[in-house]
Amino acid sequence: MSDERRDPHPPAPAVLRLAELLVRDRWGAVAEALYREIDVLANAGPGTAIFVAGCGDGVTSDRLARRTHAAVTGADPDRRLIQVADARARAGSDNLTYEVADLDDLPFETNVFDCAIGAPGVGAARDPERAVAELVRVTKPMGTVLLIQPTWTASLGGPQRAGLSRALGVTPRSVMEWKRALREAGLVEIDVQDWGDGGRPLGRLTTGSMETVAPPSLTWRDKVHIVSHAWRRAGLRGTRDALARDEELLRELTRERALSLVLFSGVKWPHARPA
Repeated sequence: MSDERRDPHPPAPAVLRLAELLVRDRWGAVAEALYREIDVLANAGPGTAIFVAGCGDGVTSDRLARRTHAAVTGADPDRRLIQVADARARAGSDNLTYEVADLDDLPFETNVFDCAIGAPGVGAARDPERAVAELVRVTKPMGTVLLIQPTWTASLGGPQRAGLSRALGVTPRSVMEWKRALREAGLVEIDVQDWGDGGRPLGRLTTGSMETVAPPSLTWRDKVHIVSHAWRRAGLRGTRDALARDEELLRELTRERALSLVLFSGVKWPHARPA
């Protein structure tokens, strides 16, 4: 096993940041509706235990805890983000707890949460398939598992995907790949909703329907993140073209309508065994 594989805090891949930018204009229109859909699918309420993998700085976890009054636990491998989440929880949510943990090796017993939610950070795990299996493992039998991920759209061909994957430094997964991972982990009744289609949630995924939008611009926070990430990995030389490269990549992702935002849901079958 390589040293990189054992690193408990791998850097977040560029695809997650750029996917967030790509859907930012649409996100304002769909965020509240998506949160309500998550509430319904999770059947969240007082007395239920909800787990959020890849919780980041805790925005989604905090909103779930405040709105549903469920007991919410979040986990993320980035200690700095967990510190931010903890500070937010201390400011007003007493039903929130957080753990620093690898998403593909969760520090929880089996069958403990009523619902488990995989945020986009699951796609950045060192072993995303194992992270999905862990998400299912900690969920109670007949409990609900939700997964929110940026996915490739059908409008992008294989060579284009390969080129963008090399530029991003990570390979995004397709809807079918995520569905296969969920099935192999023991889920049944898997449903797919596309929330990247111009703010219109769809009961079933359709392809090639995303609207053409102007490329979003990098904020100063995004630029600081890019530069600091490049500096840690390659020093001064690595920062020289990092901003230009990521801005061009963002334009290409927008131009090709390469990514969508997809919500998967399924039920943990009590007799299924993860592959």
